[in-house]
Amino acid sequence: MRMNFHCLAYEAIEVCNALTLDTFRAFLAPAQPKAGGRALEIGAGNAALALCLARHFDMQVEAVEVDMAVAALAQSRINAAGLQDRVTLSRMQSPTLLEDLPPQDLILSIGATDPVGEDHRHPDAAFGRLADHLAPGGLLVWGDLYWTAEPPEPLARVMALTNACTPLEDWTAAAGAAGLEVLEIHVADDATWQAYIETMDRAARAWIAAHPDRIERPHIEATADRVRSFLTFARPYTGFALQLMRKAPA
Repeated sequence: MRMNFHCLAYEAIEVCNALTLDTFRAFLAPAQPKAGGRALEIGAGNAALALCLARHFDMQVEAVEVDMAVAALAQSRINAAGLQDRVTLSRMQSPTLLEDLPPQDLILSIGATDPVGEDHRHPDAAFGRLADHLAPGGLLVWGDLYWTAEPPEPLARVMALTNACTPLEDWTAAAGAAGLEVLEIHVADDATWQAYIETMDRAARAWIAAHPDRIERPHIEATADRVRSFLTFARPYTGFALQLMRKAPA
């Protein structure tokens, strides 16, 4: 299987976003996810959060990842942890898996691209669709970039190719429209954001230097340049946040 930038980056970082495991555990714990309950992670990345849900919150986890190289990394981490009976990884588009699963006690969508399909990218639509797949009293954790200031038009156009980036207050309004109670919001600090960018970039540059003749090298180098430039340019206008929401009990 060919290597790609995201596989290299996700192998190096603890969590596949501007987030740490300690922060995630502390953020989620007060909501008391249902022990033994069903959880879905959309965009498994390196499987760090799926494994955390199984280990620390005693949940039965379905995880979905569409990138084949990243999925191979995630599966290797699940196997190494010996948690194949607690974490199941599917290699497919998340809307397909959602339709086949029973209602979930927890849905995790952190930095996922089109978690419920390209036509439902905005939080208004995404939260409503995800809430439909939650059991009564179930939890939704949404994490993504958000606008902290009015972006330049070129940045807004590039962002719109893969993200419905909005001001953070739009997430709160979207939760209410979907019948979800907002329990907590976490905003990543500058140190976490910078560590996220630098760790990914460092991993890619090290691989590029060590593999000058690999056919993937030009594409990985170009992607590393693009990702670092984009995230650095976008930083004055964006932040990364988590929003924890609960569906009303039956």
